[in-house]
Amino acid sequence: MNNSKFLKALSLQSNSTPPVWFMRQAGRYLPEYQEIRKHYSNFLDMCKQPKTCAELALQPIDRFNLDASILFSDILTIPDALNLGLAFHEGEGPKFSNPISSPQDIKKLIRFDVNAVDYVFKAVEETKKQLPKDIPLIGFCGSPWTLAAYAIEGGGSKYFQKTKSFMKEHPDELQEFLEILSNACYEYLRQQVLSGVNALQIFDSWADLLSDKDLEDFSLRYTRLLTNQLKADPVTSNIPIILFEKAPKKKITDLIFKDISCISLHWQEDIKSVAEDLKNKYAVQGNLNPDVLLGPDELIWNETQKICTVMNEYPGFIYNLGHGITPDIKPQKVKVMIDAIREQFQN
Repeated sequence: MNNSKFLKALSLQSNSTPPVWFMRQAGRYLPEYQEIRKHYSNFLDMCKQPKTCAELALQPIDRFNLDASILFSDILTIPDALNLGLAFHEGEGPKFSNPISSPQDIKKLIRFDVNAVDYVFKAVEETKKQLPKDIPLIGFCGSPWTLAAYAIEGGGSKYFQKTKSFMKEHPDELQEFLEILSNACYEYLRQQVLSGVNALQIFDSWADLLSDKDLEDFSLRYTRLLTNQLKADPVTSNIPIILFEKAPKKKITDLIFKDISCISLHWQEDIKSVAEDLKNKYAVQGNLNPDVLLGPDELIWNETQKICTVMNEYPGFIYNLGHGITPDIKPQKVKVMIDAIREQFQN
């Protein structure tokens, strides 16, 4: 792993070309993914098959020669293990049959048991066996706030009104729930590290729902609780942590804290100003708008090279999208982006 561009960037070492990977790189936009997916009636069933997860994780590595792989799983495995009844319905996304509807539901929660998600750790082990030795594997979890939002809302939502109401009406009980989730995330990520992952990413996918103050009180406080535990544990203390905050109301450079190695930028963030503030302090990952990949090749090339030009002298730069890749993007457009990155840095 000493030659991994990705791990070098996370430790602020320079690379001749930046490492490249992207969120949801193993997914529905790939025809080879679709070929496997059609054999499973339920997405969650597929996530519980370690050999299948390993095969899916390797697909984008084989196709695009990427510099890091990410565990194929879902962020909602933890609330599922708390008996909230996760199911994926075609065309609707995740739904919980036993959502958190009242403070009493929090009191009745079972204790998180890592053995309930053993299939995730087996997928890590299987993926590591099959990955090229110089390609690191990223483990991940949703932030405590993001998991709580899904659990209270009962699934995905545009506005998360139930979650916002719960936060206003039961702030103390919500914070109790967030602490439970933070501890569960710690145990979950610790076991991923024991199973073989080389870096961790925390996805705060619903940071944009919160005001500046609420972001601190209900999200960042519990993400820091999680990372503090990881850094205090000899098993996980040296594992780099990447934080993705989706379009927070707070200035991105004001919410970074010492436990993380890298900030992953949403596409709405100005990567140039962030880089100016953080150079030689933190790695920066991002942040092409995935919608650019729906456009003509020239647009993809130009927008990619704009980011590369800005980050040319940044020692801890990791090229990524500013959000997950969407199913309507064609694989050949991804290749245009990757070719643009690698050509820019060869010149």
